[in-house]
Amino acid sequence: MKKPLKITLIVIGSLILLYFVTLLVAPKIARSYIEEHSKEMIGRSITIKDISLNPFTYVLDVDTLAVMESDDKTPFVAFEKFSVNINPMQLFTRTLDISDIYMKALYVRVKQHGERFNFSSILEHLATKDSLYYAEHPDEKKVQDSTSKSAAEIAAGLPVKLSLRNIVFEKGNIIYQDTKVGSKFHLKDFSINIPAIYLEDNATGVDVSFKFADGGDLNVKVDANMATYDFNIYLNLNRFALACIKPYLNDYISYKDFSGFLSANIAISGNLNSILSSNVKGQVQLDKVDLTEKSGSKLGAENVTVGIGKANLTDNEFLIDSVIVDGAFAHIDLYKDGKTNFDVLLAPMNKGQANTTDSAAVDFTQAEPAAETAKQESADTTKAVADSASTAATAEKPAAAKKLKAKINKLLVKNTVVTATDHTIIRPFNYKVSAITVSGQNINYDTPCNVTVTAAFPEGGSLSLKYHGALSNLKTMDIYISIKNLALKHFSNYSLHYTAYPLKAGTLAFASENKIVDRNLDSKNTIDIYNITVGDKVDDIDPEYTVPMKIGLYILKDKDDKIQFDVPVKGNLDDPEFSYGKIIWKTVVNLLVKVAISPFRLVGNLAMAGANALGFDLGKNDEVIIDANTETFTSEQYAKAIKMTEMIKKDPNLILTFTQYYNPRKTAREYKIKQLKIDFYKQKNNKTELNELDHRAIDEMDESDKDFKAYVKEHSAEIDKNYMMKVLPKMAAQRNADLLKVLRAQPGITKKNLKVITAPRDGLRGYKGKPMYKVTVDVQ
Repeated sequence: MKKPLKITLIVIGSLILLYFVTLLVAPKIARSYIEEHSKEMIGRSITIKDISLNPFTYVLDVDTLAVMESDDKTPFVAFEKFSVNINPMQLFTRTLDISDIYMKALYVRVKQHGERFNFSSILEHLATKDSLYYAEHPDEKKVQDSTSKSAAEIAAGLPVKLSLRNIVFEKGNIIYQDTKVGSKFHLKDFSINIPAIYLEDNATGVDVSFKFADGGDLNVKVDANMATYDFNIYLNLNRFALACIKPYLNDYISYKDFSGFLSANIAISGNLNSILSSNVKGQVQLDKVDLTEKSGSKLGAENVTVGIGKANLTDNEFLIDSVIVDGAFAHIDLYKDGKTNFDVLLAPMNKGQANTTDSAAVDFTQAEPAAETAKQESADTTKAVADSASTAATAEKPAAAKKLKAKINKLLVKNTVVTATDHTIIRPFNYKVSAITVSGQNINYDTPCNVTVTAAFPEGGSLSLKYHGALSNLKTMDIYISIKNLALKHFSNYSLHYTAYPLKAGTLAFASENKIVDRNLDSKNTIDIYNITVGDKVDDIDPEYTVPMKIGLYILKDKDDKIQFDVPVKGNLDDPEFSYGKIIWKTVVNLLVKVAISPFRLVGNLAMAGANALGFDLGKNDEVIIDANTETFTSEQYAKAIKMTEMIKKDPNLILTFTQYYNPRKTAREYKIKQLKIDFYKQKNNKTELNELDHRAIDEMDESDKDFKAYVKEHSAEIDKNYMMKVLPKMAAQRNADLLKVLRAQPGITKKNLKVITAPRDGLRGYKGKPMYKVTVDVQ
């Protein structure tokens, strides 16, 4: 072999050997250097098990690295394995190709106490080194580039093209703990998957997922364009345990326990240069929410679901597809000091505690000797930025906020229960309202909308409320309230408190039509009471009013044991002397006192009572007289039917059957007249919907009225007979359903011992009596 060739081969072999030795030895040297000089570099010790570089595949492996806390014992950041592939051959094509970036079992532990973190000393150490360097090299100045560049512009300025591919982190654990608040969040199985990072005009996809140690998991997918700063975020949160946020609630409420689950499926699209202009849509769901107060009482809901059509803070636009609340439960407690359980709840547990940071109480607050220099430099920088921002703010006025656009397409609250306890009276009052339903459609913020509320009271009572108004102007609205079959005995403690007489029996119906214009109320109220019975006066109670209840009620009752009176209410809701409830109660009291001292009315009532005793139009004990031209019942009709069910309490083996009778032809003629009255009333009063007060006026309408007779002559033929014959059975079926619902709410009533039916068609055709329910008794 020729000598020059031999020398060439020796040189090449030596270079190759040097290359392999360098790649094999350099990582070991780097490992030793990092471990020995870590405190000098970042102020913390770093341990590394091994570093290796494969000379054939160019894969760098780091095995078991840990950055310690200040105590040099507890890990702050660590990982089990890290590897990356850097292909130097691509540099010949002016491309820095970095791929297969892999990290296993990343561990991060962040602790906070006030404004201090367990990594604060690292930042201060780095800032101190920076300050000392520029103090020793005054000729060198920090380069501060105030211009903002996009990722694409940065990439264009690099000497090589940057390629980042296949980034995977898996099985990580991230712990955040606030020692001052007392909170802790532990993220398990933390993983990141990035197929490629694009600095040019192309979307980079990032998938992040992890589980919460206390329950729940989160998956996030991000598509971001680093050139335009456009982004799309898809967030899927599944059953996050709300108990994690309990420590933060202490600053706002006083409570005993809190639990529940939060789920969300949200899409966010926008641009990083204008975060507040992002569009948000999706669904948020709360399940099994349970807040236990200090008293042990609970507030919460089985499920709350909110569908978000669009939310945009810049446009001030919030379009909600639906708000559905199912199975909510709450209670209201009134106390003698004027407060409620909500006043107690909203008193923060941390109220009165000093809002200071005890930095000496934690071990991660030790700073480097020159930390004050770094803090001063940071403060100077902050002041400069603040001054700059202040100048910009002076030169440029902020844009006026846009008009609020808010809409709820569907509102539904169902299966809700509210209990109330009043401790302000002599004997506490307890009451339960169940089956509360709130429904509304197309609820706009600035245009009038309709909301309906229904609820059930004990023993078959019911509430219906209709609201009409705009949420942007709560000073003007229409509210109609209807209460039916309210059992008065449950309110006996109020009667004791105000009159010293207990309520033993009776039912109440209440209808109230309220028009509020600029906080000025004009209210029409009608009260119907049936079979009200009071007990003997309790001598050891000093009532607020001295009222002769027994004699007053006796005089007020008519021959059918009913009391009916109207209570108009007018006033300004902002007047501190105005009280809606007190006006109605005072009217009732004044009425009782007035009739009690009227001997003429007393004589008249005794005469009427005598007629009643002789059997004048009382009906039979096995009958409930009804109006076949309406679907509803009066308090008297409900009370009579309920009274008949009491025999089942004495003998559960009995079966009661309520059979409805009416004459279809006769009822059809009466229905036609009533329908004509309704149409005439609507036309005369320019109304499209009627309430109970309107129907009362219609019932009292004189058929011989000249205008009404003219209306009948003109429109009588418009009401089709066949249509009426179809409507009557539907109304009869609705009456059956309503009566069945009320009667089944009574104690001891079951599906087996109660039936409510309509007589067969042949039985109806030949029936000649008054419309009624006939009650028959059988044995199971």
